[in-house]
Amino acid sequence: MTPTKPMVSLPEAIKSCLRQYVGFRRRATRAEYWWWVLGITVVSTILSIIEGIIFGFGGDSLERPSSLFQLAVLLPGLAVTARRLHDIGRTGWWQLVWIVAGILATIPLIIGVVASLDGMTLMFSVESDYSMAAIAPLIIGLLISAAIWVGLAVWIIWWMVKQGQAGPNQHGPDPRALDTPA
Repeated sequence: MTPTKPMVSLPEAIKSCLRQYVGFRRRATRAEYWWWVLGITVVSTILSIIEGIIFGFGGDSLERPSSLFQLAVLLPGLAVTARRLHDIGRTGWWQLVWIVAGILATIPLIIGVVASLDGMTLMFSVESDYSMAAIAPLIIGLLISAAIWVGLAVWIIWWMVKQGQAGPNQHGPDPRALDTPA
C-alpha cells in the first residue's frame, strides 16, 4: 500500500474550496467534500437561527444573510462536487443530470395536484363521496415524486462516499498521493 497524505481538516477543506472558488478541474477527496458540506451546513443553520431570532421564523427574503451566504457558496459547492466526481472517475456534468432529474421529479406531483383539484371540485359540487378518490392522484403523485427524490439522494450520497480512484486518472493526479501538490 502506498503512503498517502493525512485527511484534511475542516479549516483546510474550507480554505481549499474557497481558494478554488470556481475550480472545476482536478480532484477532491471525500474528506475535502464532506468537511465542506458540514461547514456550509453549520454556518447556514447558525445564520438561519440568528435570522429567526431577529426577524422571526417563517417568511423568506433574499436580502437575509443566509440567502446571501448560500448564493456566495453556490459556485464553490458546485466546484467541489465536480472535483469529488472527478476523484471517482466521473464527469462533473453529472450534477446537471441530478438537477434536471430532481426538477422533472416534480411532474408527477404537479399532475397529482391538478388531478386532485379537478376531483375536489367535483366532490364539492355534487352530493357524493369522492373524498378518497379526489386525493388519490395527489397521494400517488407525491409518492412517485418522493421515490424519485429519495433515489436521487441515495445515488448522490453513494457516489460522494465512494473511495476515489487510486493514482492519476483523466481528471488529474490522486489528491491523496504524497507527491501531489496541495
